[in-house]
Amino acid sequence: MRIAITDDDPQDLRRLSEMTKHGLSSLGYYDNLIDTFHNAEELLAMWTAGRYELILLDIYMDGIQGIDAARKIRKQDEDVRLVFCTSGNDFASESYEVHAHYYMRKPISEDNILKMLERLDLEACEFSRFVTLPDGKKVILRNILYTEYHNHIVTIHNKKGDAVRTRISHLEFENLLCQNSFFHCCYKGIIVNFYEISSLHENIITLSSGETLYISRRKEKEIQNAYALFLFEQTRKEMRK
Repeated sequence: MRIAITDDDPQDLRRLSEMTKHGLSSLGYYDNLIDTFHNAEELLAMWTAGRYELILLDIYMDGIQGIDAARKIRKQDEDVRLVFCTSGNDFASESYEVHAHYYMRKPISEDNILKMLERLDLEACEFSRFVTLPDGKKVILRNILYTEYHNHIVTIHNKKGDAVRTRISHLEFENLLCQNSFFHCCYKGIIVNFYEISSLHENIITLSSGETLYISRRKEKEIQNAYALFLFEQTRKEMRK
């Protein structure tokens, strides 16, 4: 999950980041990227629609306040989950205007963070995650079965819908996709989605679609270890439900 946290108090920013990371881990979510910003200007300079699934915003900040940043974000991104963190109630009504998902009063505790995360329906959020390709196409990550590269073209094979093709170098695409820990390159030019593996036996992967992929000898141990860790984390997540 990709998360942005913005607070102009360095101590609050650090604590929010640490507690959010710990809360996600306790719920079985380990594949997270948390970016922190010291003001709304920093956030808006980095932000693009779809970049984050969750944004935590302090309301009272120097410069652009959190509610104004939320208005700018909501105009272009209807799906991102917005959470306000503040010491007062002055902006409670405005939080409804931007369809905020949660509102936390400072000082914020780990229990507050955990309640917030449980309220957000993280599983639905995870299923909506996507990447934006260089040509502007958006691809839902969990819809991908596997991808293959040939002659400067990546073909993305999906569970639902037609395959998507885009011109991009394999290295650039691998960096884009494999920042998510459930994607791994198993063979030259081939990237597999661990969620879609039905079985892995020695160097052969069978997908949920019935298709088979091969693991290169050089990658065999790496893929087996990574997939075993993935299965362990999924089991821990299921046990916490």
